[in-house]
Amino acid sequence: MRALLLLSLLTWVQAMPKSNPNGIWKAASGSEFELTVVGDDVQVQIVRGSNPTYLEYTVDLKGTEEPNTYQGTGHFKARLQNGRECEFETEWHVVVVTDDRIIGIATRIVPDPETCDIIESGDLQVDLQRKQ
Repeated sequence: MRALLLLSLLTWVQAMPKSNPNGIWKAASGSEFELTVVGDDVQVQIVRGSNPTYLEYTVDLKGTEEPNTYQGTGHFKARLQNGRECEFETEWHVVVVTDDRIIGIATRIVPDPETCDIIESGDLQVDLQRKQ
């Protein structure tokens, strides 16, 4: 599934003009992320207070050979329902589809709330709309 999504995105991206991902982007969950272009790369940070679960969220994305396509890794600190704080690694692969939309995939994690061990992981759809 992941390979098919990436292949279809990359095929579609080849014909797109270069888009600028600088700014604040909002997910359907309400989480907001600030994206900052640095050369050919993009730094992602969660806007503090936009999601009470994520205390920190940082991803360093590298530009790929495909226009508007970035991939990279980062980490986040989450406060679980029981109040415990856990840190996890994440991987993102995103495409700036237009000047107001980013889509792609990120790491989905289900932790054990008592130990912070990862019980399950997989892919999570990323769909961000430009806020500012």
